Amino acid sequence: MTDRNENTLYAILKTIGFSLYFVVLFVERLFALIFSCGRGEEYALSSGNAFNYVAYAVTAASLATGTVLFVRLFVRVIASLRAGKGYDFDSDARDWSVASFVLLFGGMMHTGQTVAWVQFIAYGFLIGAMIVRCVEACLRGEDRFVSVVSTVYLTLFSMSIPVCYVSFLPDPQRVLFFVAEFAAVFALVPIFGVMLSALMRTGKTSFSPIFPAVMAVLSGATLALGWSESVNTFVLIFAAATL
Repeated sequence: MTDRNENTLYAILKTIGFSLYFVVLFVERLFALIFSCGRGEEYALSSGNAFNYVAYAVTAASLATGTVLFVRLFVRVIASLRAGKGYDFDSDARDWSVASFVLLFGGMMHTGQTVAWVQFIAYGFLIGAMIVRCVEACLRGEDRFVSVVSTVYLTLFSMSIPVCYVSFLPDPQRVLFFVAEFAAVFALVPIFGVMLSALMRTGKTSFSPIFPAVMAVLSGATLALGWSESVNTFVLIFAAATL
């Protein structure tokens, strides 16, 4: 296979991975917004819980903004193909990463009618695109160890971000818990976006010690404050593995 064919194949696979991530997560989140206003018990928008107003607003804003960003990229892909030349994913790698983390804000909000396994399928496509970038870097003779570790590390980091859940802890602990989990999402999702962009552009992610330190503080605070109500074992395991 020629270098040009290899580059085309990698570009196609990465574009498909990011595109399927968008489509699957968009459909799941849109379904949740439409059908959960009066359903989902404590997560129903009609429940009167202040948490839900914030979660639904963030989800709606994430869907709207993410859609605009992804559609712009789809237009570029189509224009490139119509011009009879292969799409250069690498030139838009940063934009794909930004669009992905913007949409991820909505994915981190637990609402009524959330279908967790569908969300995991969406994230699987995104991780698949990361793996393709890792394989590409390895076969091109780049630092294989760093590329593999980057992909594993970034996958673990993404799973260490706590999803925002409703809580019935007594005040003021409940307020502190809500502040901690929303702070974790709004800080760690953009950090994930920065790390994803680095991986997709260079074949290796950022290993800044600041990022796992911020994760440890914010995810740790969320775990600690919610511990007496429910232990988020998933986040606990992946936060430890990331560190």
